[in-house]
Amino acid sequence: MNNLEIVGGAILFGFAVGRLFGLISVPSVAGYVLLGAFLGDSFTGVISHTALAHLHVVGELALGAIAFAIGIELEWRTLRRIGRSVFPIVLLEALGANLMVTLGIWWFFDDLALALVLGAIAAATAPAATVLVIREMRAAGPLTSTLLAVVGMDDAIALILYAIAAAAASSLLGSTDVSLFAVLTTAGYEIGGSLLLGLGLGASLGWLVSRLGSREAVLSLTVGALILIEGLADQLHLSSLLVIMTLGAVMANIAPFPSRILREQVSSLAAPILIGFFVLAGAYLRVDLLPGLGWLGVVYLLARFAGKLGGAAAGSWLGQAPPAVRANIGFGLLSQVGIAIGLSLVVVAEFSPLGAKGESLALTVVNVLLGTTLVTELVGPVLVRRALLRAGEAGKLEQLEEEEETE
Repeated sequence: MNNLEIVGGAILFGFAVGRLFGLISVPSVAGYVLLGAFLGDSFTGVISHTALAHLHVVGELALGAIAFAIGIELEWRTLRRIGRSVFPIVLLEALGANLMVTLGIWWFFDDLALALVLGAIAAATAPAATVLVIREMRAAGPLTSTLLAVVGMDDAIALILYAIAAAAASSLLGSTDVSLFAVLTTAGYEIGGSLLLGLGLGASLGWLVSRLGSREAVLSLTVGALILIEGLADQLHLSSLLVIMTLGAVMANIAPFPSRILREQVSSLAAPILIGFFVLAGAYLRVDLLPGLGWLGVVYLLARFAGKLGGAAAGSWLGQAPPAVRANIGFGLLSQVGIAIGLSLVVVAEFSPLGAKGESLALTVVNVLLGTTLVTELVGPVLVRRALLRAGEAGKLEQLEEEEETE
């Protein structure tokens, strides 16, 4: 099969399987991932790992659309209402997962370099699965807004943690001697540069759409900007996720029309791309690796879950979040598919050239992340759905849009 056949088939068959899962009240994203695993090398081999290497653009477009969708939810009036609770949550849930995984793996397996790398990656939450479930359930409310803010922001923390952990792990393997100042400078450039680029492009794009006005112009300019940013961020070694999220936040706050228009545009555009992304992500999964993970995979999963749930609960209590947020926020932070796959490939690229120890660490990280992702992507969306139902926010988006129209 050529690349176009793979992508087209992934979208069509993914849509059908997602509908079937919806009939039994299971989030469709679980169906997409299972279909991808079935089509991947673990079972039929229809979508080989060789083919996946040439289809990374689908993942880049999907994650860009998701980052923009998160950004447009970060309106000033929303942040002013929930900001006091969001920042303690995002800080403690990310650091909680990082600390629990790092200590757990170091304690049980006595491998500090491996523990540092896996601990840093554990801090990240894949926003795609959470956003897709929220879209399907047409959810809105304090929990929904808090979830969207948290899953976007904790990736920035994960980037900083990974930059520090990767440098420290390389030093422990005896390959480099990296100073803390150099590590922090690199992380500062990536985060600061991403924010500045997003602010500049967001202000420019907001100014343009305010003068053009039509929905067609908004869609064309937005799509062009998202694709351009993916390329710019890669060339400048910045985080495209953070740049695009900042772009969306700026546009949502300065554009002369309700943010729901931006939300509708992105939702329509992203729907088929997200289906293809999750099917292809599922094809990465290696079911045969699960038995070989042994206790390492178990420790990683349990420690990450404990850190995310405990950190989110502590942060929501510290930030005096509403009761619905306190009781449910942690259950929306367990998915990791996009970030796990992306960072596992980064680990391979950075550590494989460092000799036998580096190759061993890279292989172990890939196996752990791809193996445990099968669990997080089946359990995570189901728990997000349960949390939104418990909070009473499912189906509330229509009510919110009606209120915006009357303002």
